[in-house]
Amino acid sequence: MFQEDGAIRVIEGPDTGDAPVIEGHFEVEPDQVVSKFKKFIREFAYNTPGAGGMNVGTMKYRDQFQQNCSAGFFYLNVNLNDLNACEDGEILAHKLHNSPSEFIPLCEKALQSLYTELVHQDAQNMQTKVPAIQLQFTCDIDLEGTFGMMKPMMIRDLNSSQVEKLVVVQGIVTSVRKARHKARKVVLKCSSCENMKELKLNAGFCAAHIPSSCDGSNRVGGQMERCPPHPFSVIDDLCEYVDEQVLKLQELPEHVPVGEMPRSYDLCVHQYLVDQCTPGTRLTAVGVFCATENAAGDNMTGARGKGASTVKYSYVQVFGLQVAQGNVGNAALQISPEEEEKFQAFAKDPDVHDKIHKSIAPSICASSQDVIDDVKKAVASLLFSGSREQLPGR
Repeated sequence: MFQEDGAIRVIEGPDTGDAPVIEGHFEVEPDQVVSKFKKFIREFAYNTPGAGGMNVGTMKYRDQFQQNCSAGFFYLNVNLNDLNACEDGEILAHKLHNSPSEFIPLCEKALQSLYTELVHQDAQNMQTKVPAIQLQFTCDIDLEGTFGMMKPMMIRDLNSSQVEKLVVVQGIVTSVRKARHKARKVVLKCSSCENMKELKLNAGFCAAHIPSSCDGSNRVGGQMERCPPHPFSVIDDLCEYVDEQVLKLQELPEHVPVGEMPRSYDLCVHQYLVDQCTPGTRLTAVGVFCATENAAGDNMTGARGKGASTVKYSYVQVFGLQVAQGNVGNAALQISPEEEEKFQAFAKDPDVHDKIHKSIAPSICASSQDVIDDVKKAVASLLFSGSREQLPGR
């Protein structure tokens, strides 16, 4: 428990020794993963130069988690490269990379446990409801080609071997759908015996499978009778919802081979990742490459009727976004103070509109018999984005 440098290391749960490796895979119990993840959030710190080790005042994720929750933002952003820089971090990184659908929900439950320990210690005694906390990921990569521990993949390289794996993809957002509300907890009620049942849903394109029979029984005429089939109905007021949005990510122009069309995949974002980008944004997404059921099998018929649905709809369930265009991100234009002064002086020029119009295709001359000037003005107007105007009464 006490180390040579005087620091106190708290180990949760029984110490079962090193995790065995069988056929190249780490065999770790889920409880151990949760314990190691909580230890990582508590103890990971910056190595301050000259401090000779860990500094208590530079706890990266513990301070970030406490600040976010205190401000009402229930999420934590973890850099995947930091997992390899701590003790037992390789096991966590291996499990999150190969089995993210299994271990990411466990890590989010660990964050809820840390919420009661670090933020609101009285939540356990006062029956306070612990909010759902979103776990987000980032990694040290950018759109210029450099990367950290995880190399970004091209969209056209995503295949069946990457299903249910943690991937990093880059591209351009071509469409953004309207945000919708998805039930993460569905509450059912039997119409006969009023038995209540709860269903938990994971993130992504998954539906709730309502049971066709009830476990309870109904008393009719002094006798116990089973409930009729399909007795459940959804109680909307008791369900819990989260925001969800679908983006279409197209591969970068420099990644498209000559003579081929660009490919795209759907991205599913939720909670605090909704409305973080617009069409035309270049970004890097960290998520799980998922495959869900598609209704293609309904059209297959054989000697025994309809065939089974074997065609899968592939998408990326996003757990982290890094926008790299505009005023933020690694791909933002680096404007010097001298250039900014020139831009401001040019904007104050009374003939700025005519100068911009004449700079569009100057080799094409206009005459009084055509509409070349109007076309140049239209093209110049398309180069500048407008600003939203709030009308009175709205």
